[in-house]
Amino acid sequence: MRRPYLKKTGNSIKVVDDTRLQEKLVERYFQNLDLNAVEPGAYDAEFNRERIYEGITAVIDADNTMPAKRGYGKWLAAASVIGILILFSWIYRLDILNYVSPVNYLEVSAANGNVTHIKLSDGTNIWLNSGSKLAYPETFRGDHREITLTGEGFFDVVHNADMPFIVHTGDITTHVLGTSFNIRAYANEKLVKIDVASGKVGVVPTENSNVDFGTVYLTPSQGVAFNKGTHSITKSTGVDIASISSWSKGKLVFKNSPLPEVIKSLSRKFNCNITADNNLSSCYVSADFTNVPLKDIVAVIAKLVKGKAEATGTNYHLKGKGC
Repeated sequence: MRRPYLKKTGNSIKVVDDTRLQEKLVERYFQNLDLNAVEPGAYDAEFNRERIYEGITAVIDADNTMPAKRGYGKWLAAASVIGILILFSWIYRLDILNYVSPVNYLEVSAANGNVTHIKLSDGTNIWLNSGSKLAYPETFRGDHREITLTGEGFFDVVHNADMPFIVHTGDITTHVLGTSFNIRAYANEKLVKIDVASGKVGVVPTENSNVDFGTVYLTPSQGVAFNKGTHSITKSTGVDIASISSWSKGKLVFKNSPLPEVIKSLSRKFNCNITADNNLSSCYVSADFTNVPLKDIVAVIAKLVKGKAEATGTNYHLKGKGC
């Protein structure tokens, strides 16, 4: 609504339309706003410039009822405009910042046979195992640091009590402040595993998932295994984190690992296809295969399962009596 106000000129008073004054004040504020100086907070809803503008002008219209004889009234109105603008810019600071300068999201993959290292903008170091993928923002804004992992990664997270680090892995989410831990969450495996090397980790169901369990807290040498089929979660202690995370240092170590898990790890490591008879799925492997050729590794496993390995090119199939 266009609202006139009274302006004194010499000995006379005339009516002036203040709509353009309001618009100029608002436009000038947005032009002069130093968005880079805004300290980020939590991500908010999508920025709505018209909603902010209407809210500002509505308050201005409500305040433009001062008597014309009070010459300082227009200055009070201008001051109220600035105050309101500051308030709105604070409430919608991230909306404005994200609208003007959106954050770029990156995606990194580790090809089969490779381990990839990534350093995030906060200094956090992440190692991706073969066949894994990480999606993350180029820079973190707001009151948390969020990334998404598919596959296996070892994390050394920089501590920040005001900005928790959150890793999304399908139906479960891992929350930390600053710690080191290993996550194994391959799409073709039925278990998601989180094992802690240092610090404290909280594991919770992902929002809007069909999974329901209370927060599971983990400290060093503790871990959880989440079954994607049954939605059950199992906590364990006495975890040998050195062997679990040895892949991040170029080693190939298994300690009491299920044979199906070992086979998938070897397939990704050597970029080949290894299969086994169903009756061998209950076998477990404990061995250090660092720098051992694949054909020798398969031969050792064949002896463990009391059987043999059939080779077809670079592909292998294990047969045996079982363990």
